Amino acid sequence: MNVQRPTSPATASLTATRTASATALPVPPAGLREGDKGPKVQQLQNALVKLGYMTKAQVATGPGIFGPKTEAAVKKFQADKKLPTTGYYGDMTHAALKKALGGSTKPPVEGPTGPGPTKPGTFTKPPVISAPSPNYNERGGKDIDTIVLHHTASNNGAGDLAWMRNPKSQVSAHYMVDRDGKIYQLVGDQKRAWHAGQGELHGVPTDVNGRSIGIELVNDGSGKTPFTDAQYKALTQLTGYLKQEYKVPMKNIVGHADVAVPKGRKNDPAPNFDWNRLRKGIS
Repeated sequence: MNVQRPTSPATASLTATRTASATALPVPPAGLREGDKGPKVQQLQNALVKLGYMTKAQVATGPGIFGPKTEAAVKKFQADKKLPTTGYYGDMTHAALKKALGGSTKPPVEGPTGPGPTKPGTFTKPPVISAPSPNYNERGGKDIDTIVLHHTASNNGAGDLAWMRNPKSQVSAHYMVDRDGKIYQLVGDQKRAWHAGQGELHGVPTDVNGRSIGIELVNDGSGKTPFTDAQYKALTQLTGYLKQEYKVPMKNIVGHADVAVPKGRKNDPAPNFDWNRLRKGIS
């Protein structure tokens, strides 16, 4: 005969905690966009249903498929959270979704006001705005060991961003730092962006694009237009993180002028760029 024993307050509390944990919705990792498929997309859809941005009926028509309805729901969520309404489920949207579901107490942040070094000499990846470019290919197994800085040759960040995202331009970079300090990511770190062209490293001919991360700074490159304080702060955080993440030696943090051939073909990131400020910030 089964006898039901009375439940103590402590046992009831523990049971409730375990039940809540067991029923908590998983938050998929960042990096999902329209056209993606699979269980991670379904996790995202379930979370959006939970928060009221999608209905079960909408999900049922394409479970695990990141289609137009899922993108529209992501955009509405982004707008409500005052994030860029790209429809791309990136780092900031992931953080906001996790917080909305009770998984984090830290709000998403954007631009150079994002999290700084966790301790002296240690960097976290700064918040980035996803702006995917089709202009990339595979690295071919090469390791990342170089960071190349460029100027965009204009002071119009929106125009520069549009050009690097245009398939006809055949150019791109991994990141672009706008004059207000916002960082845009156009190409994933593990892909080969098209930013350096024919080049060499320390006098040795090499495929610079295949081994490097390219960072564009919005600046006309004339040597007369100052780089902004916001740009230096954002660039220091980004470069410090990349240097740390990929173990890039300081000597391999260079400008396009240092790697372009023939010599003198480029002057990036511009004659008035403060290399000392950057090196001091990441050393």
